[in-house]
Parts: sequence; structure tokens; C-alpha cells
Amino acid sequence: MGQREADVSTWQCPEGTVPIRNDETTSSTSTGESYPREHAIITTNEIPPKMYGAKATMSVWNPTVEAEGEFSLSQIWITSGSYEMNNLNSIEVGWQVLPDLYQDNKTRLFIYWTSDTYNVTGCYNLLCPGFIQISNRIVLGGTITPISVFGGKQSEITVAVWKDQKSGNWWLSLGSNHSLVGYWPAEIFANLAYADEVQWGGEIVNSQSLGRHTTTHMGSGHFSDEGFGKVGYFRNLEIIDNNRFQPVQDITVKATDRKFYDIKDMFRDDWGTYFFYGGPGRMHSGVSSLALSSFFFYFSFIIFFII
Repeated sequence: MGQREADVSTWQCPEGTVPIRNDETTSSTSTGESYPREHAIITTNEIPPKMYGAKATMSVWNPTVEAEGEFSLSQIWITSGSYEMNNLNSIEVGWQVLPDLYQDNKTRLFIYWTSDTYNVTGCYNLLCPGFIQISNRIVLGGTITPISVFGGKQSEITVAVWKDQKSGNWWLSLGSNHSLVGYWPAEIFANLAYADEVQWGGEIVNSQSLGRHTTTHMGSGHFSDEGFGKVGYFRNLEIIDNNRFQPVQDITVKATDRKFYDIKDMFRDDWGTYFFYGGPGRMHSGVSSLALSSFFFYFSFIIFFII
């Protein structure tokens, strides 16, 4: 086993131009917005809550996505405001499997932003004005390869976002060599002078109804207790406080429903604060299927008898 740095898609463009994907879907709003979302995340408890960036290295997987309208992603959230006050501003970076947007099930690099709680502003990648890309090579929305191997070598990417205190712009870099991708201009945000919360972890959309949970995977599709080589992870979690990256100290672990996706935080010298996370969603059960089949058989018999 061991780790390796994954490669993001690149395309050599002439100076002054950037690579842009020709996606079929160009909606500026978030896919799957009408369905419930579930998370397994680490969040900061900084006092006072003033942060000017975040960083982490995350393993890369190719989770199964069951249905239309669903996705699975792993990312960093840098936010201010809240849903309750309807003033959430957010910068998001990571990898995702989102068939509705990309028309495939590949694992892809993505960015996202909003300045009004996902109501009108913001979009993925370069699908609307906002993020200013300066790299003439990195493809936002491009595939990431290779993917981590279950029980084998783990592939990972390093993401860093920080605010330039002079311009107010928020910059993005990728990789261990900190390749600059571009920046979110200060003026596109309503209240992101600083972040009052940073989160790291996984998110899925559950579009299923009638009490049935999706089988969409998070991370590797395995629970955190299976350990390194078999589950998704984030390591070396850092934030920027007073213009320098520093290890995260005070955190809270959150999981929407641990029956489907869970998370476990730990610490070691070389990985700093890190965590394992993920899960399979609804696991197939022969007993449940048999019980459901029996119910429909019995129900059909009653209807037939009445008729």
C-alpha cells in the first residue's frame, strides 16, 4: 500500500487562455438541490471564528451513484453566514461524481461558490462568471486519475484556499507543489471578509422516497472502522489564522446518520489531525427484500380476493 499524488486533467492552452469543458448541462444552480443531503464532516470550533483559508490532503475514490439527481463528493467548505439567516457565502473545492452535470460516472475535480445561500448566485467550475482562472493547463471539471485501490495504493490530492489580505481575493492552489489555479474576486461575495466556519468531509444526495435510502456511496463506500487502504480519508487539516497555515486544533465531528455514512477523527505526528469517513448508504438485504416481496404478494392476493 502507500500513497501517491493523483493527476488532475490538464490541457496546454496558449498564454492568456484557459481550458474550459464543453458540458451539456450548464445550470448555474446546484444539482440535486430539491433532495435531502447527508454529510460526514469535521468542522472547526475556532474562537474567535475568523479564518482566512484552509488546506487538506484527501484520498480520491470513485463512489457509486445510484440515481438521477444524486451525487457523491468530498470537499473543503469555507463559509460565512448561515442557512437560517439566508446569508450563506461559500467556497467549495474537492472531487465529485455527478452524472447529471458531466454525463458520466467519473471522478472529477470541481469548485463551487455562492453568495446567497445557493439561491441565485454561484455555479460549478466555470459555468458562470465568478472564479477567475489563471492556469492555462488545469481543467476544472476534468477527471482525476488514478483512483485509490481498495486494499492497495491510495491516490490523493492536496487543496489549499487562502485570502489575499491586500486584494481581498480568495486564491486556490492544487498539489504538493501548490500550483496556482485562480481566484474568487472579493466583490462576488456579500459577506466573506473572513470565514467563520471551515468543514472537511463527504456529502451525498438521497433522492429516494417512501423511506427507502439510496445506495449511493460516500468516499470508498466503506465505513470508517475498516481503516487505511479501505476507506476515504482527509489528512493534515489546516486553517489560516493571522496569515499563516496552522494545524486545526479544536474540531467537532458530525454525521447525518451513522447507519449509512460515518466518520472517525484521529491524530498522528505525520498526518496531524485526520479522519476516515464514508459508507455504502443502504446496504442490500435479502431478508428485507424477501419481506417486501411477501408484503406485495399478500397485498395483491387481498385485492384479487376482493375483486
